[in-house]
Amino acid sequence: MESPEDIRSALSFQTCTEQYWKVFPNDDAPKITDGVKVMIEMCGAFWLAVAIVSWQTNEKVRKEPFQVWTLILGSGKFPDGGVLVCDDGNHHELARQEIEYTDFPLPEGIKCYGRTKMSINSRSKMPVSSRR
Repeated sequence: MESPEDIRSALSFQTCTEQYWKVFPNDDAPKITDGVKVMIEMCGAFWLAVAIVSWQTNEKVRKEPFQVWTLILGSGKFPDGGVLVCDDGNHHELARQEIEYTDFPLPEGIKCYGRTKMSINSRSKMPVSSRR
């Protein structure tokens, strides 16, 4: 796992994608962008992409064409874990998952943006006002 500074630096260069990557072998499953691939590899967070894609089986989530996924660390029931929250971009919560433990290296967490059946993009350096 890389240092938070190295991860932030690498993610700052991820402004577009050249290829979409499969998380699951199913061709209908959402794919991730180059930036998300870099993030999950550097953070050791394949579990995060799998969690987001797995939530696409939930009807309420699947019906929303634009999704914002926020990983908030040190929040929720578990002090060494966090909460993964999905909303529609207008702060209408669609899903919430408690994470019992994570060693995700960015203490500010991360936001991933996605469109149903399209792609998932990531952004680090969440502003404090975006945390819940």
